[in-house]
Amino acid sequence: MLDFILSLDKSLFVLVNSHWTAAWADQFFPFITDLHKTPFFKYVLVPVILALFIWRRGLKKGLIIFVFALLSVSVSDGFGNWALKKTVQRPRPGHTEGLNVQVRAPFGGYSFVSNHATNMFSFASFTSAIFPPAAVPLYTLATVVAYSRVYNGVHFPADVICGGLLGLIFGLLFARLCKLILDRIKNEGTVTT
Repeated sequence: MLDFILSLDKSLFVLVNSHWTAAWADQFFPFITDLHKTPFFKYVLVPVILALFIWRRGLKKGLIIFVFALLSVSVSDGFGNWALKKTVQRPRPGHTEGLNVQVRAPFGGYSFVSNHATNMFSFASFTSAIFPPAAVPLYTLATVVAYSRVYNGVHFPADVICGGLLGLIFGLLFARLCKLILDRIKNEGTVTT
C-alpha cells in the first residue's frame, strides 16, 4: 500500500512540476512561495494584520490574538521541522533518483512535511476560526503557496497535503486556546451579583 501511495505521489509530482506548466507560472510561483521573505510581507502585511486584530477586538484582545497567531505558526513550524523532517528524512524531489525535476526555487533540508504548507494552513485556520470572514482569502492563499511548493520542484504532493493538515490542526488548537483566554478576559470584565 505504501509503495502505491509513493508511486502516486511521484506521478502527481511529475504532472504538476513538468506538465502543468506555463511561462507566467514559472514567474508567479517562485515569487508566491517566498512572499513571506519580502519587505511588503514583513513591513506592510504583518503590521496590517496586527492592526486589524486590534481594530476588531481592542488593544488587549488584539495583541493576545496576534501572539497566539504567532505561536500557532511557530509551534507548527518547529514541530514540522524537528519532529517530522528530522525523523522521516524524506529526500527532496531533486534528490530522488530517477526523477527529472524542474527546480524553480531554492531549497534545503528534507522534504516531509512542507513547512510552507504547515505555516500557511496554521495561520489560515487560526485566523479563520477567530475571524470567519478571512477564511476564503486565507485558505486560498495557503492552497496557492502549497501548490507552489510542488510546482517549484521542492516538495512532493504528500508533503504539502500532510503539512497542510498539520497546520490546520495546530491552527485550530491554538484558536481554541486563544478563545478560552479571550472568554476568561471577557468573564473577568463582567460583574456578577
